Amino acid sequence: MLYKKQVIINYQKGLHVRVAAMLVQRANELKNKFNVELFLSDEMNRNVPATTIMAVTSLNIRYKDKVTVLGKGNNAVKAVNELAAFIEGNFEVKTNTNLEEVDDIIQETSLTSAKVFEKIANGLIVVDKNNVITVFNKSAERIMGIKAFEVIGRKADEVIPGSRLHIVMEKGEQELGYRQTIGRATIITNRTPIIVNGNVIGAVAVFQDISEIEQLAGELNEVKELKEKLHLILKSVTDGVCAVDKDGNITYVNPAYEAMVKKSKAELEKENVFKFFPESAIARALKEKKTIRGFVSERNDGTTFIANAAPIYVDGQIQGAVSVSKEVNEVEELIEKLSKATAKAQYLEEELKRVQKLDKAFDSIIGKSGKLRDALTIAAKSAETCSTVLIRGESGTGKELLAKSIHFASPRKKGPFIRVNCAAIPTTLLESELFGYEKGAFTGAVNQKIGKFELAHGGTIFLDEIGDMEKDMQAKLLRVLQEREIERVGGTQTIKIDVRIIAATNKNLEEMVKKGDFREDLYYRLNVIPINLPSLREKKEDIPLLAEYFLKKLNTRLKKNIRYITRKALICFLNYHWPGNVRELENIIERAINLSDDEIIDVDDLPSYISGEVTEGNRHLVSADLNGEIAPFEEYEKQIIKMALEKYGSFNAAGKALGITHKTVAFKARKYGIV
Repeated sequence: MLYKKQVIINYQKGLHVRVAAMLVQRANELKNKFNVELFLSDEMNRNVPATTIMAVTSLNIRYKDKVTVLGKGNNAVKAVNELAAFIEGNFEVKTNTNLEEVDDIIQETSLTSAKVFEKIANGLIVVDKNNVITVFNKSAERIMGIKAFEVIGRKADEVIPGSRLHIVMEKGEQELGYRQTIGRATIITNRTPIIVNGNVIGAVAVFQDISEIEQLAGELNEVKELKEKLHLILKSVTDGVCAVDKDGNITYVNPAYEAMVKKSKAELEKENVFKFFPESAIARALKEKKTIRGFVSERNDGTTFIANAAPIYVDGQIQGAVSVSKEVNEVEELIEKLSKATAKAQYLEEELKRVQKLDKAFDSIIGKSGKLRDALTIAAKSAETCSTVLIRGESGTGKELLAKSIHFASPRKKGPFIRVNCAAIPTTLLESELFGYEKGAFTGAVNQKIGKFELAHGGTIFLDEIGDMEKDMQAKLLRVLQEREIERVGGTQTIKIDVRIIAATNKNLEEMVKKGDFREDLYYRLNVIPINLPSLREKKEDIPLLAEYFLKKLNTRLKKNIRYITRKALICFLNYHWPGNVRELENIIERAINLSDDEIIDVDDLPSYISGEVTEGNRHLVSADLNGEIAPFEEYEKQIIKMALEKYGSFNAAGKALGITHKTVAFKARKYGIV
């Protein structure tokens, strides 16, 4: 059980050392008698064992202070009451007339020791023979981050991480310079046992926080490293570097400067620039106290230098100057190199623009071939403007898809995209389709109709197959392009329109202009930004990408699960001439998906006009019968390697065709003496 009782100190000297010793002696007697643990607590609720003199004196209890006696154990009430009565008694012994003087000396000595402990900059911890902490000074509190009242009276190894004081007492040997980390602090500790009459009665630990010292050492190393790096940099640069103090005495030159003035560092550091180089940039910078740029000077041997110099200020006071010099012929060489680098940078910038990431509106256009990327780059630039675009390309190359991409990558993407196939609409109806008509304009016009141009207001109109438009309609379209206004058929009102025009054709408009089939003025109005879409024959490297894209797309639409197209089938695709371009490729893959009985598309699933072109051409690539005999395998291999190199012209291309690496082709070619 726990029992406590509060008492008031009536002894005028308080619990000084002699009284504390008497109290501790009595507490130990009661502890042994009643088998209880006894504690004292001051008005600040600091609890310490009543059986340890250093702990009791650390409370610094004075006359009329209130003290709480606590007991833990079955007989706590009796023990606490007896100790409380003892404390409330009068400790003066009248028979000894010198006792008061002794008390004063003891008290003064005790207070002096306590003050010394508190003023020590190093941490100090003292334990008794039971490893119970009796002294824990202010520096220890600061370094350890623990208050003294939290640890005094408790075993050191229970409250202090890594404490070794109990080990020091067991061994009876000191430990010096022991390094350890506590929290964020790094400390160095000396531990020493306290030995009296050959017996270890305790131990003391003195420790110092060296975190700041280590930080300063680290900063010093960084400064040294920085100085070394700076020295190496100045040593390696090709420009001449010279530094002087505030009086003009040379304090530093790098090897390039030595070579420039043809004098050693030892010779130069004895010179003063006002005497050695009185008309130099550094002399002027120091004299005029300002930065000098592009200063040109000439040496007696005719060598010309260009230098920049600047004064060095420290705390607002000029302390010297530094200059950087270079020979003019080096500058001229650098200018020439810069010109070449600029030209190369411009070229690379153009290449970067060609291959850079396009707007996501162009993601629907599959392919990475150079010609396609060139077309997409122009298209991406055209999307930033409202100028008319003319897309040229064979049927099935994706002209409409490109027109949509331009629209949705442009500022007009929130407006409508209207498509008109000029070839699919009869000439007699095309005008009313484009411009609309008024009610009663002609027989059957029972209602007013809005034309495509009006529908496209604020957006884009795509005029596909513009080359099939009759000349009279060409004239009316030209007026729209020039005036940006229309009139409905049978109407008299002029309607202003804000429409971006993208036209497309698979015809040779230039030839049509020559023959008089297409208006020249309309051609120039349409051909503001021409974009040429390559045919599939011109970008065969895109066929595998397109085939994979269509396979995924059609699998989803047709609810099929064709996993891949075989390599042989892809070779058939690569060898076919594709007159229908990308549209034909998509149709062929759709046909193969529908006809395939397996989870793959192979040569057998392709039309004969595609698969036969490869199989017939390669049926007798290598004869298996040479004069009635089967030749060694290496003979066939040699023939195949030779034929592949003759056809494709490089190890890489031949390797791709044969399905092996270019390194293997090169090895085999050298092995058989082909190259």
